[in-house]
Amino acid sequence: MTQTMSALPFHVFPPTRVSQSGAGSQSSISTASAASFDTTRRSTARKEGNFVFKHGQRHHSYDNEKAPYPLCYDRPIIEMESLQNKFIQTLKDSVSFINFEEDCKPQRALDLGCGLGTWVIDAAKEWRNCEFVGFDLVNVQIPLSVLEPSVRKRIEWRHGNFLTTKLPFEDDEFDHVHVSMIAKGVPENKWGYLFEEVNRVLAPGGTCEVLEDDIVFPILPRWFTQALRPKPKTSSIHLPNGIRELASQGQQQKKEAPHDHALLESLYHSVFEHRFINTKPTAVLPSYFTTYFRQVTIGPVVHFPMPPLAPLQPLPPQIVTTYVLEPDTDTINPRQSTYYPTLVPRPMSLSFSSTQSSHTSKTGANSIFSNRPRTASSATTAPDSPTSYVAPSGKYFRSLGNKKDSASPQAPPTPPSPASPSRMPKSRFMLDTSLSEKEIAALPRHLFPSEKLHQLSNRYLAMQLYLSCQCVLGSQEAMWEELKDRVRNRKHELSPYGWDDDDELEELQSRTKFEKLIERFKTDMHLRISLWYSLTDLGWAFPEREPLTKAELIEEERIRANMLEARKQAKPEEFDIPSRSVRVLIGCKL
Repeated sequence: MTQTMSALPFHVFPPTRVSQSGAGSQSSISTASAASFDTTRRSTARKEGNFVFKHGQRHHSYDNEKAPYPLCYDRPIIEMESLQNKFIQTLKDSVSFINFEEDCKPQRALDLGCGLGTWVIDAAKEWRNCEFVGFDLVNVQIPLSVLEPSVRKRIEWRHGNFLTTKLPFEDDEFDHVHVSMIAKGVPENKWGYLFEEVNRVLAPGGTCEVLEDDIVFPILPRWFTQALRPKPKTSSIHLPNGIRELASQGQQQKKEAPHDHALLESLYHSVFEHRFINTKPTAVLPSYFTTYFRQVTIGPVVHFPMPPLAPLQPLPPQIVTTYVLEPDTDTINPRQSTYYPTLVPRPMSLSFSSTQSSHTSKTGANSIFSNRPRTASSATTAPDSPTSYVAPSGKYFRSLGNKKDSASPQAPPTPPSPASPSRMPKSRFMLDTSLSEKEIAALPRHLFPSEKLHQLSNRYLAMQLYLSCQCVLGSQEAMWEELKDRVRNRKHELSPYGWDDDDELEELQSRTKFEKLIERFKTDMHLRISLWYSLTDLGWAFPEREPLTKAELIEEERIRANMLEARKQAKPEEFDIPSRSVRVLIGCKL
């Protein structure tokens, strides 16, 4: 039994029970106190019993048929709701797309699928005379005890599965129902039932607003990811006629996947397809919504393109070792110091035997390796040089270096300026191509604040890509289940992606390879999002990096040069690929 439990890929926390042993030694505890203690323990066990832990990620404990939501409940995932809410408030200066008059604001509102509960809390601060109920599958909401008394007294958290049971509310109970970001857990055949229940609990004249996004796997072009990979090692064979040939030339080349993360993309979409969840809810929701609500206003599908490429970070500082002859002695002692490299190109030596180079050698009175001061060239660095920056004026320049002793630390370099306009998306957003110009002009301004969308900064586009990336990472364990099913039953579907396993170590080997694929996707996406650049845009100090050795710095420069060279292959249309697509629907009950 012990071996069977240890082989399981996840751990279920069992309900906590009060031990009955030692009752005689605890006779001083009253029956009432023991009952109170037991009730508290059972309450904690119920809360823990809502979750199972799969390879360190927290998931709900419901069966997939009853609750097909595949994402985990780790902190980065449940906090996506907060980013979404702040984005809407930036566009609308309100928590809602509906422009309520002061005397017509809701008196009682329901947030269906409330998650962390941030929309409820923000709405309670804006609508001061309204009571709120946040309803969700599991208990992950912000504790009411940390809120202001005037806010928490008007908020209630309720839990249940709205896919299998009726909503636990009376008919005509709410004036407003808010639905956002639940499409990843609702099968397509459940939308009709769900909207019917929303219509039932909504009072006549009440309003319902729905904000949903499509299930998008963000794709990075191969030119971007290949620059980050080490060069593949090629082997050669000697033919009988003495001709030396690369081994790969004599073999039939396998069909290359469209991009480096194609297998993860296939698994990600399979997760939702096998749960009967439509990956484009923005296309199917209008037909269901208009069946149960009247005076419906349907916004266009708004596509957010990939963010512009952020400048590369400056090179990190280097650990420099100098050997100093102590005064009045024959002792030579090594001293390490941190040197912030200037932007003068350095020799790309392949020898790691010395920590000194023309770039790191400095003149010092006590240095045993004294060199004459070097003067940097005043020639202008080319824009695509791996050691160039963009000055605030828009001109490229080189730092002339610091002629002080290497033991004196230099100030970290200033962050680069914005990316070149040629590496920018054509627009901050794109509309559904099915709309004509006349239809776009007739769009309601309260659903489509075009002037504010045009004013969005690059960090908002980076945020949209971040949200799509987190949805993929949050579905990691569901993707793993899909991969196991393919390895066991449909292995031929993996061959186009270059997947090959040892049958004797199949599952263990598959898990290791899968985690490497996830880690590579995460690293590539973080580099593409470039959170550090968004923070500097907000006024944060440029993040300092850990010092590197000479060998590490040479490898950093190699990758940096490859990335700059790869960016020349970028095509303008690649920046118009949507990283996220959203739609708003508003209706009322007559």
